[in-house]
Amino acid sequence: MEQTNEHASVAKYVFFYLIQLVSLGFTAVSFGTIVFQIINKYVFDPVLAYSYNDGALKFAVASILISAPIFYVINFLINKDLKIGELKKDSGVRRWLTYLILFVSFLIFVGWLVAFVYNYLGGELTMRFVYKTLSVLVIAGTVFSFYIYDIKRQAVENSKNKIIKIYFYSTLALIAIIFISSFFVFESPTLSRARKLDDQIMNNIYSIDQCVDNYYRGNDILPTSIVDISKDCAPEVFKDPSSGPDIKYNKKADKTYELCAQFRSSNKNLNSNINGNYSGPISGQDLHDAGWQCLERTVYPLTSNEVKSVSAD
Repeated sequence: MEQTNEHASVAKYVFFYLIQLVSLGFTAVSFGTIVFQIINKYVFDPVLAYSYNDGALKFAVASILISAPIFYVINFLINKDLKIGELKKDSGVRRWLTYLILFVSFLIFVGWLVAFVYNYLGGELTMRFVYKTLSVLVIAGTVFSFYIYDIKRQAVENSKNKIIKIYFYSTLALIAIIFISSFFVFESPTLSRARKLDDQIMNNIYSIDQCVDNYYRGNDILPTSIVDISKDCAPEVFKDPSSGPDIKYNKKADKTYELCAQFRSSNKNLNSNINGNYSGPISGQDLHDAGWQCLERTVYPLTSNEVKSVSAD
């Protein structure tokens, strides 16, 4: 019976430490990601002007919101059992799994540093590199110093440890500060949804552009109305993705026309990879404010090589 209880106890603490390892990994990486994205947004680098990723920041916020409480609860339970003597300070499971946590943490932090050095050698701004490296060193130093102290401390049973409490409350406060700060950086859910609807409108506009180009190249004139391209363009591309008005086509000159739609947000002065979808600046002809906006477009005649290619087909 005693051996069965011992096996159950070992299984319990293997479970606790593995959960602690996973939640620590998510918490540390998410914390670092939030800090890095804040640096990317506010420490401008013209070489990497579009490195801020709103989607990555939101994922990190969601991750730390779930993983951090799990980590602190598991850490509290382990320390409670250490204090009452249910988990022995020198037990094999505690030592092996604590060093496993240190090993995995070391691999993560080395990977981070390699990535930062690589970006620096690729031309990233020196101040960005310095801030990110300092952030990694602070996170790594906190994790390693805590677990090394924890595994080597002498008095455990029936004792209150001020150092453990300092680690607990200081890291919890730091995570809370970074977590709250992130809400002043990323877009609100309402604005994110508005941008996604606008992205769908822009995709529809690109489809209409293609239909107009095909019509122009086949007839050497612009269509006078939507009816002229109705055979090539599905009716759905003129529809608003939600409940707004349909996209309107207006011929302006021999080679210019405009497409008008109801946009929910402005994309001016905005990095085009705000949601992690693009890698460069937004084209000037696609810039718009919120509200009913008309985007001017221009068709270009086929080059001589393109004419030959079309004729061959």
